[in-house]
Amino acid sequence: MTRIRRYPLLASALAIALVLTLVVGGYGMFLASEAGRLPWQVDPTRIPVTPFSDFPGFGNPSTPPATPGSS
Repeated sequence: MTRIRRYPLLASALAIALVLTLVVGGYGMFLASEAGRLPWQVDPTRIPVTPFSDFPGFGNPSTPPATPGSS
């Protein structure tokens, strides 16, 4: 306790450095969690998505492609 009273400038500099380290580290953890890059985060379940699978003529061989009508 006497060392803190003896060096108030050093104690305040260490306190500021500790607070800045916590702020920068917390912001980095926030950004990493938003990006899904933290080691303890599991990967999301991959669901296969076929973009145009329900439209006729887009890769569905059971339905023939639509033909344009003549007017």
